[in-house]
Amino acid sequence: MRVHFDTKKVQKLGRIAFPGHLLRNAGLKEGDDVEIYFDAISKCIIIERAMSIALPDNAAQPPKEIGKGKKHDHQF
Repeated sequence: MRVHFDTKKVQKLGRIAFPGHLLRNAGLKEGDDVEIYFDAISKCIIIERAMSIALPDNAAQPPKEIGKGKKHDHQF
């Protein structure tokens, strides 16, 4: 089902700004990845949310460094 949200002009560098209500309805926010497809027969551009692999919250954080001069108990 197609729902018309808005008409936009293509900006310099080929950019198109999507309205906030469209992004909210699509479940997209700044920084999200999208996949872009082109149907050559219908000349339609299809944009979908990219499937992302859920990582633990701390996965992107670098490991903590051990400060100099501090005594640490290590188990090997």
